[in-house]
Amino acid sequence: MANIWSLLQARARTAGAAPLITYIDSDSGERTELSATSVANAAAKIANALRDEFELEAGASVALDLPVHWQRSTWLAGAWTAGCRVLPGLQESDLLVTTPALSAEATRVTSAPVVVVSMHPFGLPITEPMPDGVVDVTLAVRQQPDAFLYEPPDATLQALALEGAFVTQAEALDMATDLAAARGLARGGRLLVTDAAPSTTSWLSALAVPLAMDASVVLMHGIGNSDAVAEQERITCRMN
Repeated sequence: MANIWSLLQARARTAGAAPLITYIDSDSGERTELSATSVANAAAKIANALRDEFELEAGASVALDLPVHWQRSTWLAGAWTAGCRVLPGLQESDLLVTTPALSAEATRVTSAPVVVVSMHPFGLPITEPMPDGVVDVTLAVRQQPDAFLYEPPDATLQALALEGAFVTQAEALDMATDLAAARGLARGGRLLVTDAAPSTTSWLSALAVPLAMDASVVLMHGIGNSDAVAEQERITCRMN
């Protein structure tokens, strides 16, 4: 039974240089592309940081209060590699991961430790002041090895809270396959997901769908012309 980490490793071995995640901000023109190797390295670093820096064991909960963005994809990959359960949005958890813009609100409504991730195209450290107690996690992640140092995750571990219930890694991959089939995404295709997509679609498409379907995904933010982006990126299927 496949888990997220094993699928990432297999993708990195067979098509490591090919794009897995592409992020486009249609308002600013930003475009960031991550290969399968880059995502696998990020997953290992984040997972190591969750275990080493934050002392989270498999089964711990990580809330990801992150928009449709490549950081959502890499943090999903890292949390699942560490065997953690992901709660989408601002929720009580063992650790809350958010953006600089949302960090002040996060500290007011949760008792969990709060860390922020950079929205910079290259993930550079955050330069603006942070609220008391909020940590920029950039350096803690960058200092970790590219190889995951702990036991591999189990596909039966709870992975993602969807519509009030947790699904396992295996179930998330099955749901991703069913979603792809329902929307007509063929294996090896290229998927476009905008930030107008339904929540379940958005979270599964950030990582589980492209891994399950050996596909790539374009995550689009903003009010720009999605038709133009679809043509430019050679999209074969859209979920928006």
